[in-house]
Amino acid sequence: MPEGAFADGPVLVTGASGFVGRHLTREFVRGGARVRGLVRPGSAGLEAGVEPAPAGDLLDRVAVRRACAGVHTVVHLAARVHVMRDTAADPLAEFRAVNVEGTRVLVEEAAAAGVRRLVFASSVKAVGESTPDGCWTDAVEPRPVDPYGISKLEAEGVVRAVAGAAGMHAPILRLPLVYGTGVKGNMRTLFAAVRRGIPLPLGGIRNRRSLLFTGNLVAAVHAVLAAPAAARETFFVSDDHDLSTAELVRGIARALGRRPRLIHVPPALFRAAGAAGDLAARFAPVPLTTAAVDRLLGSLCRDVSRLRALTGYRPPFTPGEGLREVGAGFVKG
Repeated sequence: MPEGAFADGPVLVTGASGFVGRHLTREFVRGGARVRGLVRPGSAGLEAGVEPAPAGDLLDRVAVRRACAGVHTVVHLAARVHVMRDTAADPLAEFRAVNVEGTRVLVEEAAAAGVRRLVFASSVKAVGESTPDGCWTDAVEPRPVDPYGISKLEAEGVVRAVAGAAGMHAPILRLPLVYGTGVKGNMRTLFAAVRRGIPLPLGGIRNRRSLLFTGNLVAAVHAVLAAPAAARETFFVSDDHDLSTAELVRGIARALGRRPRLIHVPPALFRAAGAAGDLAARFAPVPLTTAAVDRLLGSLCRDVSRLRALTGYRPPFTPGEGLREVGAGFVKG
């Protein structure tokens, strides 16, 4: 039987067909919850056991209103996501249309439908890109540096204002890189490189990066929904065990049963290559620029002690366990 926030009716998950959405809805269904998924027309299918809401994007008030009918809990994942080379004429306007105004429509319609609880999945990019002076706490002043981060910070403000006025329990989780079975992007690229035995020039990197395994995200969502003290709060969330880039590669190698092939390259050489890339980027796209090097070498870690204190959040999986699950799925294909 479903427990806690899912015991009094269906839970609506926006973005339910995405990578994170599929993991969350699968676990919610396994826990006995009745789950409804809202996705855009033409999106991928939903997990088994997930009830499809009438298809529609977040700006379609009629579709959102129908999706919220009879729902007491919403987990809002849907967003226009960050991309490395955005080709939109006005990226900020595009991000705001979906991430800010779409969120406004959802929270307004949820409030009108009598939804009691809403978890908003924000991003660490709402705060910034690096933590050169130690890990961020929840009290850090946000300084987003790109259109995606700006839009997510503005969406947080919408949630606080609209949900707060409605008396809704509406915690916000600022997510780091989320990984799990089927992960794509840079994490998948690292898994592929390690599996193929490609030497990686990452052995000299001594940074700190906070990551979040999907199983731990599920636990965090349950924790903030169950804790009255979380009702109006914004939290960083992670595995609560930071890794350097080199440690991540070693963890991936263990998960795949491979030997890590790490080469020590001084950070100064990376920075010189990034500066050269900046010059080349004036004429054509290049993979290595100063900004890319900063992301590679820099730290981005979060202190989740406040989340633990107010909600009792305890990550049920270690990074090693999460990476092993990803590795098992990666080997299967």
